[in-house]
Amino acid sequence: MKNIFQYVATILLLILSGCSQESCSAEIKYEFLTPQVVVLKSSGKVPPNISTVGKNMLNVAYWYKEEGLLREGNIILRQPEISCFCYITFGTPLKAGEQCDLGSVVLQYDPNKPTPVFKLNQLGNGVDQKRKYAYMGAWLGSSGALPLKHLAGKNFEIRRVSDGRTVFTGVLNLRRDDPAYQGRIPFTGEEVLELDYSGFNVPGKYYFYVGGIGRSMEFVIGSETLNEAFYIHARGLYHKRCGIAKTQPFTAWESPACHQTVYAGTFPENADHYRKGESTAEGFVRNDQRVEVKHFDLIKRNSLSVATVRYTAPGGWHDAADYDRRPYHLRIVSDLAAVYLMKPENFIDGQLNIPESGNGIPDILDEAAWGLKHLLAIQQDNGGVGTWFETTGHPQAMEGLPDKDHHIYYVSAPSRNGTLEYAAAASTLALAMKKAGFPLEAEKYCNSAKKAWDFAIDRKNILARGYMYNGRMHYYNEGMKLDAQNLLRSGMNLFILTGSKAFLEPVFEDAERIKEVFVSDFWKWQVLSWMNLELYPVPELAQFRQEYRKVILRDADKMLIDQENAYPYRTLWHAADAGWVHAMSWGNYHPLRRAMTLIAAHKLTGEEKYLTGAYLANDFHNGANPLGRTMTSGLGKVYPVVFLDLVSYADGIGEFVPGITPYGNTFGLDRNAVKLVYKERADQLPVFRRYVNLELLSVPSSEYSVWETIAPAAVTAGYLLEKAQLPLKEWKKRKPAGDFRQLPGYKALP
Repeated sequence: MKNIFQYVATILLLILSGCSQESCSAEIKYEFLTPQVVVLKSSGKVPPNISTVGKNMLNVAYWYKEEGLLREGNIILRQPEISCFCYITFGTPLKAGEQCDLGSVVLQYDPNKPTPVFKLNQLGNGVDQKRKYAYMGAWLGSSGALPLKHLAGKNFEIRRVSDGRTVFTGVLNLRRDDPAYQGRIPFTGEEVLELDYSGFNVPGKYYFYVGGIGRSMEFVIGSETLNEAFYIHARGLYHKRCGIAKTQPFTAWESPACHQTVYAGTFPENADHYRKGESTAEGFVRNDQRVEVKHFDLIKRNSLSVATVRYTAPGGWHDAADYDRRPYHLRIVSDLAAVYLMKPENFIDGQLNIPESGNGIPDILDEAAWGLKHLLAIQQDNGGVGTWFETTGHPQAMEGLPDKDHHIYYVSAPSRNGTLEYAAAASTLALAMKKAGFPLEAEKYCNSAKKAWDFAIDRKNILARGYMYNGRMHYYNEGMKLDAQNLLRSGMNLFILTGSKAFLEPVFEDAERIKEVFVSDFWKWQVLSWMNLELYPVPELAQFRQEYRKVILRDADKMLIDQENAYPYRTLWHAADAGWVHAMSWGNYHPLRRAMTLIAAHKLTGEEKYLTGAYLANDFHNGANPLGRTMTSGLGKVYPVVFLDLVSYADGIGEFVPGITPYGNTFGLDRNAVKLVYKERADQLPVFRRYVNLELLSVPSSEYSVWETIAPAAVTAGYLLEKAQLPLKEWKKRKPAGDFRQLPGYKALP
């Protein structure tokens, strides 16, 4: 009873501190975790007013969390929309159909409703996955973990949906204890059991059942589950295309064409050079000091008066919640082409239901080609390519769809290194088009890449000039050295395409510096960028091939160790005591992004362990994780439904655009979230539950980017396909929900 009195006192204290009757009497939804534990979900900072305390009530705990920002009509406020989660434990389990009157809500236990205690791949598994696990666990806010250890050794069942018949029985195993960061902050906050169903591969639709707990949501075993995931991820890129209208029959999330034109600008395209630095041999320099420069201000001062050349240049993808097109997006082109070259049998025409479907070219290559369309349009006669399309400020929420954007966009001045990266991407796409049997397309991209190579190799094309900034002249130099990664990639690709060893000569001249990159800068790599060393073994490049294999396999093996042992849930993140464990922001934490190392290792060796590790990463991404929610909008049954996305704010459609993978975990808590939501309770929130969502007030968690989260998910999911298939009618005909607040992912704890 002591806990009850503390709970009631807390309610009274919160009421006296300013809670209105309206906020206390908000709609209450409930979900049974077990027949003995229920969670009440209501709006506002105050727990629901439980006026009748039943004798059967053993414990009450609560937690409150932001779900997004408040709305007044179409206006997004800078105030959090908060939900209270009230966890009630009864002394004895409720029976089927039994009711419990709490005053503010009448509960009724229904054993046929799935419990979120089960964490599983919500789409399901293919039939070739060698190891498969679901998990059980829950966090009860201020009460901590839902006790589950006592169930270890008991049986679980897989039951067929069609008739409820048990088709597989396994044993619940206890996973490792939850680690705590510096001995204080838990990572999951749970006691976790695993359900190992590796031995069951019969296609069909099923659910898990555990006596005393209940049943899970339904899942599928069959190759279509992997195809559906790939379809949603890859179409996340389609929904972020720039310069094209998104319309039926390709999507129900429609928006007009945008950003058809761009002006020639003068600004440099290397974002790293806008920061301070030690070396004055590159970047912006004033008074012999490397200085920081803000690109919006530089463009505003140096582009407006010289913007006389105008291009028609649709193509590429909006970077994130804003509408610029960045040099980083060339990585998407390279990775889509690379995964096609790695597994060409996985990709066909018509697979993604995009405007190019039906042209004979595999859709994944059509999407890659869209990433170069705007750059082909602005490539100069001398081969130079400006790769950053930018303006003088970010668009703001509620300013309308991209076609209403009032900003003027400029393309950066061509630099040697930016043009070289373009050559690497275009030549990779040329190889993929050639492999797919489209020689004319291959020739187009090869010729463009050769022109870009010639520009990049010529030192006369170094970008070096003065810019007015803050009323003073600043001098910029891109530096003498060519990026080692892109030098090897483009030289190798063009040699493979043409047979001319002239493309290898600069590579051999810089061989020692290229080798150093393998040792010191591997964390900066595009993991698949040098896969052509393996796919097209060139004897002259054997030294680089061996270095590539060594580093990929070293990192992949470490990932597998962490995946199996570091946490109760199998994830690819660094162990709790590792130096980089805190570096989760900006999508670094995402399992399908990290799994690109595993698919590279699998292609290099053919060893099953790497493929299995990638499958398990896909399981974690798709719901087998502490939140019990997939990490991509529109994917599975419980998924992110509100995040920082300007198009979704403005399109008048209730459900946000599918295929978007927000950044998610940040390890630390955003300062706005601490200030507005958590306050002194911040350190109590387990690390893997720190998906803070204040939308435009929590960018490192609530935004996304096409190159950091969306494309890596598509690439890894594409590699995992068991066989290519055309999209099912229900995928193509999917309609948005009327209100994102009504979707299961809106109030998703535990």
